[in-house]
Amino acid sequence: MSQDGKPTQGGVRAPADFNPRQDPPLDFPDAEYGALSAGDYAALGFMSGLEVHQQLLTSSKLFCRCPAGRYVDVYDAEVLRHMRPTLSELGEYDGTALMEFKTKKEIVYQLERGSVCTYEMDDTPPFVIDDEAVRMAVEVALLLNLNLVSELHVMRKQYLDGSIPTGFQRTAMVGLSGAIPFEVPELGVKRELRIRQLSLEEDSCREISDVGHRITFRTDRLGMPLTEAVTEPDLLTPLEVQAAGRLLASVAQATGRVRRGPGAARQDVNVSVAGGRRIELKGVDNHRSLPELVHVEAFRQLNLLRIRAELRRRGVTAEMLALPAEGLPWEVSPLVVDAGPASQPCDFAPIHDALDRGEKVIAVSLPGFGGLLNHRTQPGVTFAREFADRVRVIACPVHRPFMLHSDLRDYGLDPRQWRNLRVQLKAEEGDAVMVVWAPEADAATAARELLIRAQDAVKGIHAETRQAFRDGTNGFERILPGPDRMYPDTDTPPLPIADETVIAIRERLPESPWSRARRYERQGLDPRAARRLVTAPWADLFDAVEPAPGAIARRIAAAMEKRLPYHHRAGVVDLPNADRLRPLVRAVEAGEILPEATERILDSLIEESDVDAESALAPYRRRSDDLEELERVLEELASRASGLVNRPIDVLLRWAMGGVMPRFIGRLDPAVVRERVIETLQGSVTEIGT
Repeated sequence: MSQDGKPTQGGVRAPADFNPRQDPPLDFPDAEYGALSAGDYAALGFMSGLEVHQQLLTSSKLFCRCPAGRYVDVYDAEVLRHMRPTLSELGEYDGTALMEFKTKKEIVYQLERGSVCTYEMDDTPPFVIDDEAVRMAVEVALLLNLNLVSELHVMRKQYLDGSIPTGFQRTAMVGLSGAIPFEVPELGVKRELRIRQLSLEEDSCREISDVGHRITFRTDRLGMPLTEAVTEPDLLTPLEVQAAGRLLASVAQATGRVRRGPGAARQDVNVSVAGGRRIELKGVDNHRSLPELVHVEAFRQLNLLRIRAELRRRGVTAEMLALPAEGLPWEVSPLVVDAGPASQPCDFAPIHDALDRGEKVIAVSLPGFGGLLNHRTQPGVTFAREFADRVRVIACPVHRPFMLHSDLRDYGLDPRQWRNLRVQLKAEEGDAVMVVWAPEADAATAARELLIRAQDAVKGIHAETRQAFRDGTNGFERILPGPDRMYPDTDTPPLPIADETVIAIRERLPESPWSRARRYERQGLDPRAARRLVTAPWADLFDAVEPAPGAIARRIAAAMEKRLPYHHRAGVVDLPNADRLRPLVRAVEAGEILPEATERILDSLIEESDVDAESALAPYRRRSDDLEELERVLEELASRASGLVNRPIDVLLRWAMGGVMPRFIGRLDPAVVRERVIETLQGSVTEIGT
């Protein structure tokens, strides 16, 4: 460690994205998600931060006047492009851009005339930045307690994956260095969450397909304004990551000026453990999956560190895995051979078919890697997939499978063919052999990527952006971008943010989520229910009906949370009007209707929109003759129950309550009705007990 506490490597300060602790707990046992305590994650050195992207509800895109939020399924034209990296201001290439360039992608953009213009294709300079979006971004920055910049300076962030036709994303810093309350009582969390920055930027294209060296995008989403809020790595458990994601979402939603629905909000999650390095899990579109994703990534890193320790114990170095920079790998290095002759005749269908297609079959020796490729790194995933992912993303093979390795038993090649390959490669017993098949140029790329990934394994955790999968695992997407990808946008002049604008926005700033949650708690909701209500689409409706604090407020909040999503799924898009719900709330507060009827009446008010509220409430209002009516109903019940002598007690009681209670819901206490039902049944069916 250096004097300022930063990790070092050989006395030289390590990159800033290394975990501050460089003492990996290699003996910490693997555990399934849900099995660890906060103390266990502390022992792992777990730390995480979020980058939350939220689309803004503007009428236009950020740098042109095309409509925002228009999604299409048809297109009028296609544009084909190839990307190449550009030098930064310091004359350096960004590593991610160089990696993307190696993929040799043909990028197809599908254009629909109503949602795109020549700006998105980089044939027209950017328009003046959308003022509506700037004001919204300033509002979010103020809610995050950030220090606002005095001028917006637009930067270009290089993207060569094809998601932006220009090859760069225009982005502007809005605020820096803030903090918001972070309180999650059930997790024992009560502290501040530091916010590093908030940026305003344009969204990317929607990916339609990605096959081989051809990737297709649709440009309708391109250029829509969004904010990116970045936290410091202050999150110390997977559940804290989830809670922070929901908190940041609620901040943006508090403005009432953000888009909702699939794809409108996405978060990237940064994760590391002791001895590890920041890994970015990209584009997680929901909060439910966050805890398991970061837990799995933590143990992926721990297992990679175990593999590094074993490779070092075996004396493997990165130099042993190096390739000459030029030439076909199988012609310039003893680590790679043409495996076609040695694998024939081949009964393994994927290789047989590849040879029939005229593809190249190569074998790569990984000295000292024997037995490690089957080491588990994620649930159901072995170390070998780290290599397969690099080949899949960068060499872009079309056919699956495209790789096998010598740690697999009774699969692919027969023992004679493996022996022949080992002889060709001069591979020893402790070495691993990987076989790949693809067109010649792709096979050459694959060989280089396999050895690069092997070198990374010797060094430890390589900084990567990884794709999050639905099953909680993740896969390689690209090398983690560095600062060299950013440079000033010479097409856009600085935009001053006037003090008068900030004052006007601050004066109409909405209530913050934490203030709103505390207000709901004062109304009688428990902390968890209060936080759920803050982020619910019906929070304003709850405020508008103004339920009395205590049991009434809890009842109304619970009814809305249970019934409104049901009706939305059934096709009721709009929330009911507050004026329609207020008579229900007032009647319950006055004791005219018992609280048990709240959900049923709410359903009636939504489903029977042509019936006025008072008429909908009438059947549930208490009347002076309710008890007399109950006695008449019980007399009918007694006559019917006399024939049910042999029924179980619980079945008989449920039958009786189901026949009586719906008639009196809202009018009589269910406990009173139940007591009288039991008394009636005891008088009619002697076998039933109390």
